[in-house]
Amino acid sequence: MIRRRYQVGSLEKRNGVYRLRYRIDVIGTTGKIERRKRESITLGKISKRAAHRKRDEFLAEHGIGDKPKAEMGFRDFWHLHYWPNAVEEKKDISTQKFYTSLYANHIEPVFGDMALCEIRRYNIEAFLSQKLKEGYASQTVHHLRNVFSKALQAARRWEWIEENPARMIELGKVRKVRPARALSLDEVLVIAKSLPEGPRTVFATGVFFGLRIGEVLGLKVDDVDFERRTLKVERSATRGIIKEAKGPEGKRQFRLPKLAVEIVRHWLTVRNNDSEWLFPTCTGRVYDDRTYWNKFVKPVAKRLALPHWSWHSMRHTFLTFNGLREDLSLPVLQSLAGHASPETTMQYIDKFWREKTDALEAWAEKLAPLGPMFVVSEMTQRQVVQ
Repeated sequence: MIRRRYQVGSLEKRNGVYRLRYRIDVIGTTGKIERRKRESITLGKISKRAAHRKRDEFLAEHGIGDKPKAEMGFRDFWHLHYWPNAVEEKKDISTQKFYTSLYANHIEPVFGDMALCEIRRYNIEAFLSQKLKEGYASQTVHHLRNVFSKALQAARRWEWIEENPARMIELGKVRKVRPARALSLDEVLVIAKSLPEGPRTVFATGVFFGLRIGEVLGLKVDDVDFERRTLKVERSATRGIIKEAKGPEGKRQFRLPKLAVEIVRHWLTVRNNDSEWLFPTCTGRVYDDRTYWNKFVKPVAKRLALPHWSWHSMRHTFLTFNGLREDLSLPVLQSLAGHASPETTMQYIDKFWREKTDALEAWAEKLAPLGPMFVVSEMTQRQVVQ
């Protein structure tokens, strides 16, 4: 006769009395199954059916199942298992910093002492709702959910929890508090003239080629070939950390226009630095883009008092203006931008701009024979004013 495992209860009958023997196994801090206790209780002189019912009720009431519960705290899980096995050797440095910031500042204070098996979907949803009430951007809250979900998904993958409670949580759409905008050509000229030499060249390079700021700061002197008049983009400097260009499409090559050649040549003659990086710090290292902005660009931006703009405005400006060109196809613009999909490129432009413009022009021509349509008589003007 097959004996039931003690976790799901073993019924024994002696002298007409049923007893329930069970054990509680848990997944401890080490990630291994540990025996918490082995117990037995008397159910009484009852029928077999009643004994089965009482057994099931008792096990359900005390949360005893056929699988061990993960009773390690979420803090121990993060530091002892998730981080070294799923993050440290598999994610790049900038992603590790991002995860650490969200975990240390938001997730650990709330869930650090909670056992893995006790984290419920409601706990997570209430936590995220509270963050929205506290005024955090919806994008930040989405990031929190995603980081939390990745950690819990690892626990599920390792069979320590039966489901990922961070899944199927509805947060609504990401709302950009202050989206990047495209600059006008007049604004580009004003900003370029107002910036110091180095930042001016950084800004001009970003606008010329629609590069991300990390791609600009990640350029090396050898990436510029004056003889062939080409510029290679092969890496990115994010928060001062070097990594490969974003995706396979991120590695690309540009033809240098004559003006761009003159600007970069001039910068190399005046920068007074023999670093391999095109835009180095005074010690020859790579700049952190936030430090660069705060040190060189922010004071100028405040003085100019232009509507809000950011590093990404360089890229928006390039894609917006070139997206309106009738002779430039979407695949070409996508390649210039280094986007993996045309859908991403389309976020920067109005895909029906040309068609809508043509439609309005054609409609205006239809209306033209009617002559002036809004000639207002003197009486009508007087009535309007009154």
